[in-house]
Amino acid sequence: MNSNIPAFHYYDDAIFEQENNKLFKKVWHFVGFKSDFLNDNDFIALKISGTPVLVQNVRGEIKSFLNVCSHRFSIIQQEESGNRPLVCPYHGWAYDKNGIPSGIPKKPLFKKFSKEELCEMKLKEFKVSFCGNLCFVSLNEDVEPLEDFIGVFYDELKVMSLNLGNRIDVNSMEINANWKVIVENTLESYHVGLVHSQTLAKLEPSGLDFDFDKNNSSWTSNLNIVKDKGGYKKINNYYSPRSYDIEGYKHILIFPNLLISSTHGVSFNYSLIEPITPDSTKFTSHVFTSVTESETTPIVIKAFEESLIGFNRQVFDEDKTVCQLVQQGVRHTNLSGKLSDEEERVHHFQKQYLKFLENES
Repeated sequence: MNSNIPAFHYYDDAIFEQENNKLFKKVWHFVGFKSDFLNDNDFIALKISGTPVLVQNVRGEIKSFLNVCSHRFSIIQQEESGNRPLVCPYHGWAYDKNGIPSGIPKKPLFKKFSKEELCEMKLKEFKVSFCGNLCFVSLNEDVEPLEDFIGVFYDELKVMSLNLGNRIDVNSMEINANWKVIVENTLESYHVGLVHSQTLAKLEPSGLDFDFDKNNSSWTSNLNIVKDKGGYKKINNYYSPRSYDIEGYKHILIFPNLLISSTHGVSFNYSLIEPITPDSTKFTSHVFTSVTESETTPIVIKAFEESLIGFNRQVFDEDKTVCQLVQQGVRHTNLSGKLSDEEERVHHFQKQYLKFLENES
């Protein structure tokens, strides 16, 4: 089958602007985990389509606002994450859980603001929704409910996310490639034998067990590591019983840029692909192990966690290299790519992507 996306879509500035306006401003975006907002004033700050967005625990409620002060327009939370009151660092304006100014230094020097005037200065608020432990935000006031957006994968993602135990690694890097190159790379195993010959290929993932729903897709594969045999048996037993327990490997795309995978329900990876420019992307991977009732961590589990971190980082470094090679080459062709049956999820992703770009509403 032919690729659906022309080569210039991977580097063209005008296409990148269309993606921001017609795609990223319309859909739900993964932000983080409910556990990132356990304490009052815990926050995550990010940009969606260039818009500075803040998600913060404000007096027990997880809210999302435009990360711009209403007074003189300073960015409020400067770090990517942390714990800090909802107070502007410039002149100290503070905001309540509704985004309304609640503390104004030297207030008598201003005209007396009415209640209505204070409400007019409230921070622009965005929608927040959860799937289990997963936190999503949308800039679109008319966005469909998150459960509908995720579709048939919603219940599985909820159970999976509630099964998360320790977050053992966060790996963030900038990749000099278009965001779609990186997403598409994760959606096919055709490259595994060559690119990941010393890592992922040794697990022998294979098959065409794909599922598709709306914009999203999944792949299920057996592995040569059986969870209740050999050296993996002790690891499997340590994390048993668990509410999310599968045989083999599961990989899910939540359109457009969240990639979730699990091996045997023991380990999990959540990768977020965030566009920076047409030629650069921020890649962030969160690695978890399953929740366990054990209060001790045996040596074999510590070794397993260390190997898991190293394995994931090596795989992603290998992917980074080839994605950057694609970005170098894509500027020099007018050909349409060719896709095999093993790349059917790439074809589906491209088809759904084009629906957004071709929508004139």
